[in-house]
Amino acid sequence: MKHHRFASLMIAAALALPAFGATSLLTPDGVRYAIEPNPETPQVEIARAEGQQRARLVVPSTQDVAFEYDAQLAYDTATSSLFVVWSREGYAGSEVRYARLNERGEWSSPRLITAGAGAYRGLQFVLTHPAGDEDVTLLHAAWWSLNGVSTQAEYALFAFENGRFISGDVQDLESLSAIQYDVEASEYEDTGTPLHPALALERNGDSVDVVFGSTTSTRVTRFNVGARKVGPNVRIWKPVGRTGNRTQRALLTSTDPNQPVYGLIRKGNIALYTISEDFRFTVLRNDGSWSPVREVRIDEDNTAEDLLRELQRTVEELEGGDPVSSEEALASR
Repeated sequence: MKHHRFASLMIAAALALPAFGATSLLTPDGVRYAIEPNPETPQVEIARAEGQQRARLVVPSTQDVAFEYDAQLAYDTATSSLFVVWSREGYAGSEVRYARLNERGEWSSPRLITAGAGAYRGLQFVLTHPAGDEDVTLLHAAWWSLNGVSTQAEYALFAFENGRFISGDVQDLESLSAIQYDVEASEYEDTGTPLHPALALERNGDSVDVVFGSTTSTRVTRFNVGARKVGPNVRIWKPVGRTGNRTQRALLTSTDPNQPVYGLIRKGNIALYTISEDFRFTVLRNDGSWSPVREVRIDEDNTAEDLLRELQRTVEELEGGDPVSSEEALASR
């Protein structure tokens, strides 16, 4: 049974690749890094390209038989280093880890962000720097913790000073958002059977915009997370939730237990979508209402990757364009 569960989650992870951010990037110095999935080996491999030079890098600790999921990249210009964050699952339990590749091409030892007996899915992360303190790099990560009886969104803030780890903190997102739920918002709603609800992060200056869903409603919670030091002489950073609310009901559900509902933020605008035989999506309009749920059949002419890129463009255009015409143009494909 356990083997079949792992296999199902591996299939889900493979299908989910278009949903997560930064599986490739180009640094200001002209170096391209790209995660290269290899079905023959469980390790996380990164292709590095600079000019005519090519190399393949193996992320430390991923060479064993444990399954690796949701690996993604971010580049820190302040320290000229590459951060890799991923989740992994083995018979001893599950973990979220990170490792850092410095400008000399040396890997740090991988470190734990969290560990437990369940599974971690939907992992996303971004890097920020506190205003006026470029020596400090903040790694913000969020994921869904699935333990068989509950599904909980969690958030981590890990701080580094000149590339050296100085503090880490993990909280659940519902507590961090500190949003008061009224009677209407707490009413139960059938959300289908998704692998997990929506989750999305976007850097907003020195803070992070967060969207996360629920197992009992198609509403999503949106709020902003900042960071503060515990004290002027204490090198410990904590996440601080602020300015949040819950949206209206989006009415987008997933009936595939191997597939989640995905979230997307661009320029503060939000969309939700699912990927199966069809690409289904809804966009939060400027007046606070959700567009009708649209769908496009996925085929060789309309791949999930292409449709996701176009949805991202649609969401980016909400600020100055007509959201209805943008939605209809994508849905008419």
